[in-house]
Amino acid sequence: MRLAAVLLVALLSLAGGSSPTPSRAAVGASVGTRSILDLGDSLSLGTAPYLRARLPGYRIARRYDVGLHADDAAEVVAAAGAALPAVIVVSAGTNDDPRIVSTFIRAVARVLRVAGSARCVVWPTIVRPPAVGASYEGLNRALARAALRHRNLVLVDWVGMVRRNPSWLSADGVHVGVAGYRSRATAIAQTVARSCPRATSGPT
Repeated sequence: MRLAAVLLVALLSLAGGSSPTPSRAAVGASVGTRSILDLGDSLSLGTAPYLRARLPGYRIARRYDVGLHADDAAEVVAAAGAALPAVIVVSAGTNDDPRIVSTFIRAVARVLRVAGSARCVVWPTIVRPPAVGASYEGLNRALARAALRHRNLVLVDWVGMVRRNPSWLSADGVHVGVAGYRSRATAIAQTVARSCPRATSGPT
């Protein structure tokens, strides 16, 4: 695990200030309120300033690692446990080995198990060219199956968005420019507003 590398950035206050990396208690300080844990890789880092602008009034704890794997994300979620905020936005899978779908499935299952049915988990689908001889379709299928089984797992169709806007992509086929990050932030914010109202307004 590379958990130490994940615990990088600060809990943002409602007023927009920042503090050192939050403790377990700090992450859960606003459970049952309009609170979010934004947990992810370099795509989360690029999306962050636009997401915050699109979710005014939300308390957002941010934890990013540019090389985040899904099992790292599961480790962060497990460490917070019952102190997790009401909504968890997860950007993970892009750095995973697409040949080992079972490891990804276990990580997703762990996130959902720890989050529990009262919290909302928002997870954008994965866009990356094939690596080590395998495509990322297997990981996206795993996410789709998990979403069918868990009503509180809501997917953002990042794959579809990028297919409709291929000019967003940089040469690596993973990262996007400003237009892409803005649109990703908008899609995540709309998903939170549409699909997570109970999680953001009620007890967990």
